[in-house]
Amino acid sequence: MNLRFSTLFTIGITSLTLGVGMSAQHKDGTHRHDAAASMKNPVAASAGSGASGRKLYDRHCSECHGDTGKGDGMAGEGLDERPSNLTDAEWEHGPTDGEIFVVIRDGAGPKSEMKSFAKKIPERQISEVVNFVRTLDKTTR
Repeated sequence: MNLRFSTLFTIGITSLTLGVGMSAQHKDGTHRHDAAASMKNPVAASAGSGASGRKLYDRHCSECHGDTGKGDGMAGEGLDERPSNLTDAEWEHGPTDGEIFVVIRDGAGPKSEMKSFAKKIPERQISEVVNFVRTLDKTTR
C-alpha cells in the first residue's frame, strides 16, 4: 500500500512540476516554441488529409475560429480574448507545423481560453487539422 501511494505521489508531483515549469516558460505575445518548431508533420499534405482536417476543424474549431478561420466564430464572441485569426500573417505561437500541432494538442497557454484537444482528437488527426489550417490563408482571403 505504501509503495503504491509513494508511486502515485511521485507521479503527481512530477506532473505538477512539469506543468508549472511549462506554464512559466510560456511567453505572452508573439513567440516561438523551439522544440515544437523542429517537429515534422507525419501526415503528408494532400487533398485527402485536408478534407479530413476540414471535417475535424468544422467539428472542434470553427465555433471559435469561424468557418473561414478568421477568429469570428459565434462562441468566440463571449471570450475575454478573441480567438486567433488563422488566415493572417502573424502566428502568435509560431508558424511551423510542429508549433501549430502543439498548440492544438496542448492548448494555447495558461492565460488562453483555448484548452488542450489531446483527449478529444488523436495525434494523427491533429496533424490533418494542421494540414487544413495551412490551406486557410489560400482559401479565405
